[in-house]
Amino acid sequence: MLTRARKRDGEQGAALVEMAIVLPILVLLVFGIIEFGMAFNKRLTIGNATQSAARVATAVANNKYADITALRTLEQGLISLPNNGRDVIKSVWIYKAAPDGSPADCGGPCINKYTYSYNPFDPTACKWTPCPDPDVPPAETFKWDPEKRNATVGNLDVLGVRVYFSHKWITGAVPILDVKCELPPAGCWADTAIMRLEPQQLGVG
Repeated sequence: MLTRARKRDGEQGAALVEMAIVLPILVLLVFGIIEFGMAFNKRLTIGNATQSAARVATAVANNKYADITALRTLEQGLISLPNNGRDVIKSVWIYKAAPDGSPADCGGPCINKYTYSYNPFDPTACKWTPCPDPDVPPAETFKWDPEKRNATVGNLDVLGVRVYFSHKWITGAVPILDVKCELPPAGCWADTAIMRLEPQQLGVG
């Protein structure tokens, strides 16, 4: 009888040791799934918003409201992020794309660079710095002027939208440094969408 009791105690002790070994691994695995799931969701949200912004910008083509319309579309795509993404979106580039997708050169990089500067105390103010809204003075001087973009059939410009953003790991269970993303863009995650402008003259030369 005593031998059976000792055997049972030994099995329970072994089970506790096994649990002590396995439990931290299981906890780390669960928190890792949570962390990477949230990071993937953020990238997916920003990626979809970037695609939408580029699609709208190419449809608006060479209208003077092209950039501000694209940025407002981006804002709408970020509403599911905390604070509408204001804490993670560091810089947005709208640029003329070269054949390899990088910014083209037109006497300097053809890039209009914007930072998200939403002021919750003044919801009517422009949410971007510099402000590309033609109706908000002073008028912005563009590196790549929306009204000078080529939207003629046969010679369409290619437009790129690139969003630089940060990411902070929530639980601290993943031994990876936060993606801080400092300006000018360094150490950032980025998502890029490249599309050809939609023709505005439909074959008319």
